[in-house]
Amino acid sequence: MVNKTVIDMEDKLPQLKEQRKKRARKRLIIYISVFFLAIVGMLYMQSGLSNVKNVEVSGNESIEVEEIVRLSDLNEEVNIWNLNKEERVAAIESHEVISAAAMNRRWFNTIYIQVEEYEIAAYVINENNRPVPLLENGTLHESASYTPGGAPLLRDFEQQSHAAAVAEELEKMNPSVKERISDIIYSPVEEREDQLIVLMNDGWTVSSTITNFAERMEPYPAVVQEMDPGEEGILHMRINPYFESFDDNDSEEDENL
Repeated sequence: MVNKTVIDMEDKLPQLKEQRKKRARKRLIIYISVFFLAIVGMLYMQSGLSNVKNVEVSGNESIEVEEIVRLSDLNEEVNIWNLNKEERVAAIESHEVISAAAMNRRWFNTIYIQVEEYEIAAYVINENNRPVPLLENGTLHESASYTPGGAPLLRDFEQQSHAAAVAEELEKMNPSVKERISDIIYSPVEEREDQLIVLMNDGWTVSSTITNFAERMEPYPAVVQEMDPGEEGILHMRINPYFESFDDNDSEEDENL
């Protein structure tokens, strides 16, 4: 029995040695492959092959792609794996028209930049009677184009701060109400320095204020539903909305004659 066991082991020894050799060869191949890949990786990282070759931009409507690339400071000398993305994104977002930006790698040499622009809240009619886009952050965007009916027209706003305050209120306003506004005229009086005259697309004239403009215009659709379409006058949208008829003013003037 002992002799048989010894014979079996002697038969198996060459097989075991061959298996060990195969495993050793596999490990050697793996080590060489890893070492080779590491060398290739180091050469790739240190060569121009890993530099930025293409920059793709999306989401821009009024800003040129070249301007966004300039802000990002991306060029063919920048390594795609050492971008300092936070700093470059912050530089893009520093533009007064851009509200948010994101940057990601695509393939081996392409950077993809996605931006969001501030919405146009209104158009300010300037001294040349030209509509200039006013963004939701209160910034005038001279280079953006005018889209008729795209947003309300602001007239007689000499101070940028007043126009910016209206832009802020318009962004808070219910879209169903905002879409009905045609023109907003700054019309201060002694007792109300922030008074507005608002011309609506449905023909009504509204008096309101810059302060709480969005809140005060909220019930407008319900209020005009109760109005007689044939009446002429001014609808005062304040804490308690009321209608001032032109006919009533004419009667009072006739009585004073």
